[in-house]
Amino acid sequence: METYGSGNAPTDTWFIDALDEAIRRGVIILNVTQCKAGAVKMRQYAASCDLDRIGVVGGGDITIEAAITKLMYLLGTYPDQKAHVRLRLEQSLRGELTE
Repeated sequence: METYGSGNAPTDTWFIDALDEAIRRGVIILNVTQCKAGAVKMRQYAASCDLDRIGVVGGGDITIEAAITKLMYLLGTYPDQKAHVRLRLEQSLRGELTE
């Protein structure tokens, strides 16, 4: 999911509820900034607190291209280990995250 600035998204109840429902079904949602420079910092502003609360994974300073590639690799390598995939998304595997 591409968000504003440091990971902020709309806080409308319907939006948060839709994301929450998807996460409860096992969908992994990675929060990536749409900015060319900067990083997602979950809970830096109130607009990302609900995302963190429901289990959206913070993507740090990963690019959208690296995020897609990383998700494809992790989901293909660990298809039945969602908790492991979520954990590895927040760790640098090959230098894709600098923070």
